[in-house]
Amino acid sequence: MKKIKVILSTNGPLYLIKSAEFLAPLVDILVIQGWIPRWFDKFLIRIASKIIGRDLAKSLQKRTPKSLNGRNKSVALPEFYYWFRKHFILKESLYIPIQAAKMYGFLSKRYIKNADIFHVRSGSGLGGAITKAKRKGMKVLVDHSIAHPAFMDKQMQKEYDKNGVLFDMGMTTPFWQGVLDDCENADCLLVNSDFVKGTFVEQGYNPNRIQVVSQGVREDFFQLKQNYTADSKIKILFTGSFGFRKGGEYLLKALQELDRRRIDYEMTIVGSYAGAENLIDKFRPEHIRFMGHVLQEDLKMFLSDSDIYLFPSLCEGCASSGMEAMAAGLPVVATIESGLPIKNGENGMLIPSKDSDVIVDVIIKLSQNQVLRERIGTAAANTIAGNYTWEHYAQKVFDVYTHLLNK
Repeated sequence: MKKIKVILSTNGPLYLIKSAEFLAPLVDILVIQGWIPRWFDKFLIRIASKIIGRDLAKSLQKRTPKSLNGRNKSVALPEFYYWFRKHFILKESLYIPIQAAKMYGFLSKRYIKNADIFHVRSGSGLGGAITKAKRKGMKVLVDHSIAHPAFMDKQMQKEYDKNGVLFDMGMTTPFWQGVLDDCENADCLLVNSDFVKGTFVEQGYNPNRIQVVSQGVREDFFQLKQNYTADSKIKILFTGSFGFRKGGEYLLKALQELDRRRIDYEMTIVGSYAGAENLIDKFRPEHIRFMGHVLQEDLKMFLSDSDIYLFPSLCEGCASSGMEAMAAGLPVVATIESGLPIKNGENGMLIPSKDSDVIVDVIIKLSQNQVLRERIGTAAANTIAGNYTWEHYAQKVFDVYTHLLNK
């Protein structure tokens, strides 16, 4: 049988490159992406690493998985433009992301030909990319992985304002207007959680045009947690970029209350906290440590050694960090807005966003009950292992492709 020909285009998230890696055995795929470093780009990688503040060499290697076998094209200029403007022209601007996105879409058009499906990251179809794909007779699948901008307006505008940060994620922001244009122009909108789907349906988007497929989790993260006994000091973990969008204020307030109640705990934050320094100084609790960015291999140690995973995010799609924690077997405490596949009290604990009091209550409940921690953590690990591998993901996306072509 002739393989479906797919062009996957993304000026950004690595999870779509991972997607392509597992789709490659099922379809004839070509990947268009940002900068693909070559052997003589080591100097540029060193400069970029200094700008970002961490070694980018290993993460950049993930852009060229062996399974693609060279079936990827580089559109590097928009990425360089974006980072140059952001780091060297310090004046804040809402127009830099949309300019980079349109440039990427325009430059990607040269590779958009001879395919059945154009699978494009929302925001990467601007600059005429989606228009060309449709003109060439392709079905357009737009991949979107966070809540509708109208929801972000309602949920986060005030959070940005009170933290003195330019709000760059709402309905009136040029880039997110472009993202919505891509979503409206899709034959099918692929989202990564029922939560995200709900925010689009709430805004009048046709639910029949939306398919939900959550991303996979690496199998080496499965069931890392083997021992659920805890020392007198309960170990709480957060992973990912830490800041107010991730619920950082409410996490820190909850820890302050744990201090006041003399609960013996240790909070570990693994991931970047750039931009959150003022927030941390304002609420700094007594028993917290910031580890900064760590490699995925090193992250496993933190997951296996912790007792509770806390993720009080205000807005996600389906948080990959939370999925890894569930896969590892940790009892996860997270908001509905995290998008995680949690059934409250069964394979995790769901909490309302922006409510530090509930965080305190749930942390105390879990810290005092080893049986509950083990039951929920084990159920979480089984949920991910049974439904959210990358092989599951690839097969489900393949089914979406087939359905789209047969409509």
